[in-house]
Amino acid sequence: MHLTILLFTVLLALGISPELLAAVTAETAGSGSDVQTPPATQLDGLLPLMIVMTSIVTAWCMNYAAPKTRAIGTALASVGCLAVAVWFFFFVTGSGILENPKPNQTPMDSAKPALLWVQGSAALAAGLLLLVTALRQGRSTRELTLGAANESQRYGRVSRIFHWTMAALFIVIVPMGVFASIIPEDAAFRRIYYTIHETLGVLVLVLAAGRILWNRRSRRPALDTALKPMERKMAHGAHVALYGLMLALPVTGFVMTTYVGAPTLFFAWELPPLWGPGNGLVWGLLHKYILPYILYIVWGSHILGALKHRYIDGHENAFRRMVS
Repeated sequence: MHLTILLFTVLLALGISPELLAAVTAETAGSGSDVQTPPATQLDGLLPLMIVMTSIVTAWCMNYAAPKTRAIGTALASVGCLAVAVWFFFFVTGSGILENPKPNQTPMDSAKPALLWVQGSAALAAGLLLLVTALRQGRSTRELTLGAANESQRYGRVSRIFHWTMAALFIVIVPMGVFASIIPEDAAFRRIYYTIHETLGVLVLVLAAGRILWNRRSRRPALDTALKPMERKMAHGAHVALYGLMLALPVTGFVMTTYVGAPTLFFAWELPPLWGPGNGLVWGLLHKYILPYILYIVWGSHILGALKHRYIDGHENAFRRMVS
């Protein structure tokens, strides 16, 4: 009850009426009882499958023993980031949707075009940085000796593959999810974006749960001793928040979709709701507005913090806990 009151207070502070968000929640699900969507096609399942397989191969190559293979993995990561940047700067900006999106349903929707610009620019910068890194790795002759389990000072191969696979999926799921929410309803390609977003969301939930179970089996390495006490607390808090968000975002999205009686799109399949329609207001608020902005802050802080420790503070060991 107290949580509900708090969320409704947030709604009013943001200028969002509960009735309006309820309508938005139903529409966001993409295929409720009053929303007509095109039938599923093989392409709907093929594109998410390609993204998932490329992410897994990239993460595997990045942590392979041979330096040339690791360079290929970093190059694949670069190509993935640059592909997102090309998608944004050529397709999204040329589609006219940023200038004429679906009518704003809440005041916060007006920030989504700007968010896409930030995300597209970040993908471009990351792609170029990874490309330079891949070229340097290609000249290395150092073999990577790395076991499956975590060690006292660095993560093992299993944790690293979990980490970089999920990172690759997030690079796709976040901007495509934002873009999907502003595509006009009559656009022919609207469904494929929802399919990619929901499919990758289900897989992120599975991978996050798997990573948590693995951490219980193989203890995570201690934080680098070079970090200051406040930095250690912030790093620990960011890790806990990221794990919570990786679980909460897919769950709230699934519950929101289920409450409006819509199936969850998973590759070429439509997973039926687990219960009947109901009031998904709170779940819609969490999934569409509160949790995403928390994710942007925590995820951005996590990346900037890692770069600061490596390139400003010179804490190479802190960076190499997850990177080879």
